[in-house]
Amino acid sequence: MEKMKQPATGPARRAMGSSLALVVAALAVTPSLSAQTTPTFSEYNKNIALLAAQGTEYYVNFHEPFSQQCIWGVAYIKAEQKGLYITLLAAKLAGRKINKITYLQAGGNGTICYLDQVELRD
Repeated sequence: MEKMKQPATGPARRAMGSSLALVVAALAVTPSLSAQTTPTFSEYNKNIALLAAQGTEYYVNFHEPFSQQCIWGVAYIKAEQKGLYITLLAAKLAGRKINKITYLQAGGNGTICYLDQVELRD
């Protein structure tokens, strides 16, 4: 039968404790990845100029420009966010303005934009 290893004592135990304290301290000052967020922008009262789909990609363009420049002048809608496309389509067919649009632009001004929220109001 194998003998179980005894926990460290004395100087070895103190060294292990100080190493643990060092690791905890390092983690405390390391910025969290979740703290890094994608820049989000909101726009208001926009009229749809173009609403399109190509393969699994959807995109939209508005008569009024966004405050941030999106590459190719359009905001993309991810395939899994079809609800945003449906809301835009309903607004376009009804000739209604979009009250609020929120979009993400991870790469900064002039890069790709992804819609995150679309809101219609009476």
